[in-house]
Amino acid sequence: MSGFLNIILMKKIFLFCLTGLFVLNFSIWACEKETPDVPDDNPKEDTLKIQIVPKIIGFVPYEVSESSGMVMTTPGKIWSHNDSGGKNELYCIDFNGHVLKTLAISNATNVDWEELAADNQKRVYIGDFGNNNNVRKDLVIYRIPDPETISGNDVEAESIFFSFEDQIAFPPPSSERNFDVEAMVWKSDSLFLFTKDRSSPLTGYTKMYKLPASPGTHIARSAGRFYMGNTTTAARVTAADIDPQSGDLALLVQERLIVFRNYPGNQFFDGKVTEYPFVPTPGQVEAIFFSGAKTLYMTEEIASVENGKLYELTLP
Repeated sequence: MSGFLNIILMKKIFLFCLTGLFVLNFSIWACEKETPDVPDDNPKEDTLKIQIVPKIIGFVPYEVSESSGMVMTTPGKIWSHNDSGGKNELYCIDFNGHVLKTLAISNATNVDWEELAADNQKRVYIGDFGNNNNVRKDLVIYRIPDPETISGNDVEAESIFFSFEDQIAFPPPSSERNFDVEAMVWKSDSLFLFTKDRSSPLTGYTKMYKLPASPGTHIARSAGRFYMGNTTTAARVTAADIDPQSGDLALLVQERLIVFRNYPGNQFFDGKVTEYPFVPTPGQVEAIFFSGAKTLYMTEEIASVENGKLYELTLP
């Protein structure tokens, strides 16, 4: 009889242990399910954050009231433009806010110019790719010679037409509206575009696309993405530039500058990341350019009561 009781007792112990193991596994599974997905390409844990104070060094003239892109091919002379609704013109301004020259792009229309970039021959690329509603099928980048070499007041541009390889709906569902572009850089005979996330709900990502920097019709190929943040002021990229000497890439959002350094090849997002929050936060800023590895310039759009400001950013 005692042997029979022992068998019954062992079975009860076995069932009790099995039940406990099931409860433990279920609890672990439940915890895992309750944990929200975290983007696998968040800013790295070793990201540095260094506050910087934008220094006002001048003002933007009224002619460039919605300055949305900047390059400087000659020291002391800034080329800029207005965005949607503006004229098909570039404006050369100095640091005192004077317009030195106006250059019309004779065969172009300003649907929504958003960015300028320059290559190693000082040719300038004008990005007509503003796409707030993600509906455009006429995206184009204009290329002109170094504007400092143009004697007249107008020039005919070469055209680089493109479309995104992964956009199949115009517009896509609201949760996938990440095809607006306001940032572009040139590197190694290619153009790199960075999207301004207009998805709802906000995804927080900027997507990077690559296409040839040559006239013709091209497909912009996906080249990576980077998690910028969970608010519109933290996530929406409005400008970019790359320092030709160091290769450092800077992305601008409303509240800070993010710089990528020491990356392999053209994999910018695999580099060392430093964030530079602005103190105080400026008005609407949509244009930057490097003037040396530690200095950038940034413009602010004109507010209703005063001219927009020209800022100098010094990176420590």
